[in-house]
Amino acid sequence: MVHLEHVSVRAGAATLVDDVSIDVTAGSWCTIIGPNGAGKTTLVSVMAGLRPVAHGVVRVDDCHLAELSERERARLIAYVPQHPEVPVGMTVEDYVGLGRVAFHGVLRAPSARDRDVVAGVLERLDLVTFRRRDATSLSGGERQRMVLARALVQSTKVVILDEPITGLDVRHQIDILELLKTEVVQCGLTVIATLHDLTLAGTFADRLILLSRGAVAKDGSAYDVIRSRELASSYGMTLRVVNVDGSDVVVPVRGDGAALGDDLA
Repeated sequence: MVHLEHVSVRAGAATLVDDVSIDVTAGSWCTIIGPNGAGKTTLVSVMAGLRPVAHGVVRVDDCHLAELSERERARLIAYVPQHPEVPVGMTVEDYVGLGRVAFHGVLRAPSARDRDVVAGVLERLDLVTFRRRDATSLSGGERQRMVLARALVQSTKVVILDEPITGLDVRHQIDILELLKTEVVQCGLTVIATLHDLTLAGTFADRLILLSRGAVAKDGSAYDVIRSRELASSYGMTLRVVNVDGSDVVVPVRGDGAALGDDLA
């Protein structure tokens, strides 16, 4: 579905992404983790076709992203940035409807099909009661659902999200991640996300990719990556993994605590 082959990204003399090769399977959830400055945001922006590469190839469904127009890319990939802009004075329904512009164009009104898609996504994400509200009046959790709805109405096979739960309380974090998991399981959506919370990353993703200094330090199942020595090394600290009711919880240890993977409960 999504294929990166020996991708490198540079900014001046600095290498932001260094020779990364990744294949993301259709209908799966892949989360990219790593410390600040590891290159996570750069990598997902490359996957979304929003940033040029210095070397390598990025393909989605065998289409080279560099050869596609913006409108063509929008029919393949939906991208949710870390801090999406929400225009003042726009209703929730109109904001979500912006995701259909790739289909009807800027100068043409939405078709009946476009309106049906928007209505269906608003219902799935429990946003119908907010559809006439000013988009800027929503709470943090409601706004994130609205932003996700805009991505889903693009009807793409791939959704890429950069830190989709930043600034949300625990309940709303879980709500957003559960919504995404439902789309993966029930609709076959391919999700690629970045997350800072290692416990939530391991809980929801089928696969974790650990970045360190722009390169892949570990790539595998959530279980293997969360319990790997590379994880602690990349973050430069001791981590303990504790199993709670079948789920791995990553706990940072102050000072000279137990090493990663030791004394699992």
